[in-house]
Amino acid sequence: MSKEVIESQPLTLAEVKSTLSKRGKKAELSYIQRVTLEHTVKFSSLTARTSRALVSKLVKSFEMDEPLAIQLVDIAPTTVEEIAAFLARSPRNYTPDEISDIATSISEAVAKQTKKK
Repeated sequence: MSKEVIESQPLTLAEVKSTLSKRGKKAELSYIQRVTLEHTVKFSSLTARTSRALVSKLVKSFEMDEPLAIQLVDIAPTTVEEIAAFLARSPRNYTPDEISDIATSISEAVAKQTKKK
């Protein structure tokens, strides 16, 4: 039986972790789902809500494409140099002040999440 894709939406690692965790409580996960969940547990540093809020902020405040914003949130680079490397492939040119503001936004979100843990 083939499965049909009904909807496609880019998600952050934290959102994938949340979705698979909920699904795992209701039914057994497939091998691929279990491996994916293990990966998200290791590498996602934010909650699904925090990561989605940060993606929305980056998209709205900095006119960033959503896939690029999701990559930034998933990797959570905190230095201006790391963020500039990500933004280098963006069709939009970001000013040094904007890059600094992006770094601040990401650092604040990660710091808040770390305090909650």
